[in-house]
Amino acid sequence: MILYPDDVYIYDIDETDFTHNGFPLIDFWEEPEINRKINGRYAFTGEYFKQGQLADLIKHNAVIRAKVPDGSWQKFRISSIEDDQETISFTARFKGLDANRNFIDKLITTGTVSNIMAKVQTSLEFDQPYIYRSNMTTSHQFTVKQNHPIDALIGSNSGGQNLASICSGELDMYDNTFYMKDRIGSDNGFRVDFGINLEYIKETIEESDPPNTLYLVGAVPEGDYDAEREPITLKYLEAPGIKITEENRVIGKYENQDCKTIADLQRWGNEVLIKKEQVHLPKTSHEISVVDLANTIEYEEIADLVKLQLGDTIYGTLQNEDKQVVERVVEYTWYPRLNEYKKLGTGSSVSFYTEKSEGKINTVINKIEQKGDFLQENILNATQLITGNETGNIMQWPKNRPRELRIMDTEDENTAKKVWRWNLGGLGFSNNGVDGPFELAITQDGHIVANFIKVGVLSAIDIEGVNIYGSKIETINDGQYGMLRMQNGTIQFFDKKGKSFGLLTLTNLDKPSILLQHNDGSFFMDADSATLTHSKVINLNAPKVLKNGVEIGSGTPGTGSAGNEGGWNGTYPSVADTQAKKFAWEAWTTLRGLGYSEAAAAGILGNINGEAGPSMNPDTDQIGGPAYGAVQFDGSSSTIVGSPTNDGREYFQRLHKASGVGGDYKTMSVQMAVVNWTMTNGQWIGKINPTTVSGYKAMTDARTAATVFERNFERPASTHPERSNYAQYWYDLFKGVAIEKKDWVNPIRVPYLIWQEWDNIQDDGNKHGGIDITPKNGASSAVYAARAGTVYQVVPNDSVGGNYMVVKHSDGYYTYYGHFASMSAKVGDNVTTDTVLGMSGQTGKASGIHLHFEVWKDGEWQRINPRDVIKF
Repeated sequence: MILYPDDVYIYDIDETDFTHNGFPLIDFWEEPEINRKINGRYAFTGEYFKQGQLADLIKHNAVIRAKVPDGSWQKFRISSIEDDQETISFTARFKGLDANRNFIDKLITTGTVSNIMAKVQTSLEFDQPYIYRSNMTTSHQFTVKQNHPIDALIGSNSGGQNLASICSGELDMYDNTFYMKDRIGSDNGFRVDFGINLEYIKETIEESDPPNTLYLVGAVPEGDYDAEREPITLKYLEAPGIKITEENRVIGKYENQDCKTIADLQRWGNEVLIKKEQVHLPKTSHEISVVDLANTIEYEEIADLVKLQLGDTIYGTLQNEDKQVVERVVEYTWYPRLNEYKKLGTGSSVSFYTEKSEGKINTVINKIEQKGDFLQENILNATQLITGNETGNIMQWPKNRPRELRIMDTEDENTAKKVWRWNLGGLGFSNNGVDGPFELAITQDGHIVANFIKVGVLSAIDIEGVNIYGSKIETINDGQYGMLRMQNGTIQFFDKKGKSFGLLTLTNLDKPSILLQHNDGSFFMDADSATLTHSKVINLNAPKVLKNGVEIGSGTPGTGSAGNEGGWNGTYPSVADTQAKKFAWEAWTTLRGLGYSEAAAAGILGNINGEAGPSMNPDTDQIGGPAYGAVQFDGSSSTIVGSPTNDGREYFQRLHKASGVGGDYKTMSVQMAVVNWTMTNGQWIGKINPTTVSGYKAMTDARTAATVFERNFERPASTHPERSNYAQYWYDLFKGVAIEKKDWVNPIRVPYLIWQEWDNIQDDGNKHGGIDITPKNGASSAVYAARAGTVYQVVPNDSVGGNYMVVKHSDGYYTYYGHFASMSAKVGDNVTTDTVLGMSGQTGKASGIHLHFEVWKDGEWQRINPRDVIKF
């Protein structure tokens, strides 16, 4: 699983305040990129899952926020979108280029570049928050007629020269500032040996001989208007350091109307054309694939490449020619989430590189035509490298938009039998050809499935937390409990000092049960396994935990019972028409389902608005601070679980684990369930009335509820009166809005992949009969009822379905849920679409964590395609 140092964020289409983070975009099909060239393209490109969590925010003109190589966060506005029903491909231009929506009617000026940039700003027809600056002191004449400002600076200036060309400048762009500089970047003596340990370096050399003799043309001398005058000229200025003969002389003509005298031409030719632009030297450019470089040598050796910035100078040696080169970084392609370069473009001349990289359309077409042969050759090479010989074959599938790799025992996919398949779901193996079924061997986050370890002997192996001694098993952990020992049919618990505090035995009651007796008098009895946490036993099957005969907790922590009103089920009312309102609705319905009044729920929403900001995004880290989440849990000074920490995200994950609430901790519904748990587990201090949690849940005034929640739960040094206004806003928006129940919903509510379809043919020749849904992160996730009904069967330890459950619905439908790691409902329970049935797992005949989901119609085991009733 890839860990991203930084996220990419997106804002609501109507957002005008970009001072907050926005919403993190995580469901990318391919790694997004930022591409920038000096005086050219500056754009973000991405390809996003059509079913991604925030796909509805990807709209024309929406704004993206991402980190660029200099460490700053820049914004990009979506300018084009392509939707192929599976993914959404989009391009976003640097947001500062919105300045080009303005217009300059007429500007004719002479002065320093700094003065010209200031004149550009004052000549704009409409007010915009953009700043035009320069540190260049050279003087020039500049004309703009009926053109856009950025086009006049670096683009097509209505047929005339743009300012960058006139002054030999480079336009830097960041935030709302355009800065014309003598050069972007710096010269820190960075070296890289081109051609050494690189799979991919592309070199381009200017075809024609560079001029070694310059013919310079300046301005027309001032005088009588009617007199015909010739411009001043400086003929045949020879470049230094070159022995020029009649045979090797190459003459180049250059014009500059800013040069009024011969001395001006002399200075321009020597200082600018020869010394700076080096027009007398051959022009070269190189393209470095940093990705390929990382695959060939230790990445530490190229780590300094990440420090390079646009415009920086690079020194190097070409291995094959032993030729010294000095070039600048004139283009980059950057992975903003990984903080890594994908590709660097270097050149000895910015203008030459730009011409070559832009290219002619025929060149582009030729490259596209050659791509097929290039890929095919590399696929053959990869096959030999992976298989170690020339047998077998590697195929990318599908061919037009590959998203998985297949390694087959024959070249023809129609005849292949033994097939390895690698995609975002992990590595799977089939003995039955490319159509599967595929058994999962390695999960997408790199976990090896134990069912595939069937040959060989494991020797000298450490299994973390477990020591195996023949028939004796000991597990050791770092928590409160020091050891769990199982030997001769007895399971015994010890504290860190070795003192026994609990005994686990099997008793022969009406069904096999587990009895756990603590030294403190508490015990647990249930038919299924238990999870030991602190001094209590929590079981997802809703067991009773008793101490001295008194029940001290029951039910599934953090969820509402079946009879409660509301509970978010994946649907939104029409009033939730922005992402922020959708987050708020998820919180509102979850809290209502947990017994909070409308006013009490609005009071918490007002505090979310103040803590997480107007985005209402629950997955929010405090900027520069130690807090995390919708209500910004802060464990830096006082905690209710574990020791203090400045990592708010890690602290919230502790709370999430301790609460027993399942699901993805980054979602609003899960976070509100954790908030509900913390209310009665140490966070609520009862400082002002109502001092009890039950009293707060029954409040009738939203404004007062916001203050009470802040004082009793948030515990601030000083209160925030504006949160009462926020609370009233949310109360007015959602009050009385029906919390509708969706008839059929996806039982998995986190980002997921479909591993197998209903009609896949199995080893026995029968259809698969259901859909396998795999959480994208490979971890166990909460499984919800797909439709309201009654739990009909709860079956543990089936050889095929593992722990499975069947829910019966009122109109002849049944739903089947297989391979649970744990189940949290029992036969006879009435369930709704917000009821958690259990946690997905890999019990029974399962080779990876997933849910096997089936729909039956008009009778048991009468399977239909789940896609007939649910849109996955």
